[in-house]
Amino acid sequence: MIKKRILATTMIALGITIGTGSAMIVSADNHTDTSWSNEYRVWSPNDATPSRNKTNRTSYYNKTTSTDIGYHTIWAALQDGTDASSGHSYKSYQGDETFLWNNAVENHGSGVSVRINSRSWNNGYAKGVWSPDSVR
Repeated sequence: MIKKRILATTMIALGITIGTGSAMIVSADNHTDTSWSNEYRVWSPNDATPSRNKTNRTSYYNKTTSTDIGYHTIWAALQDGTDASSGHSYKSYQGDETFLWNNAVENHGSGVSVRINSRSWNNGYAKGVWSPDSVR
């Protein structure tokens, strides 16, 4: 009789847990890489990655895979170009992987559209991959 009660209680608890999904929730994130290719000119030094939705409070991820300008400066931004970096910017050289500090989700909520702004006062290009959410 006691075994049946324990089994019944366990089954009810398991059913409630599965039914509410409380034990199965996995936070969604947007950390797959998207390619970007930026062009810089001394008279037009700014460019940006394509925009994507940011879902969590992690860093943006960027990897510069090739460049002919030495480095370019990058920082976190919203889709419209509004700064989301609170003054944090990074020099990105070929081969660099950078995790960009940002406050996009904290200030604008999950799902906000973001991008990485960049600048170089040189004539040339930089290419790479990025994601709005990282595993860090």
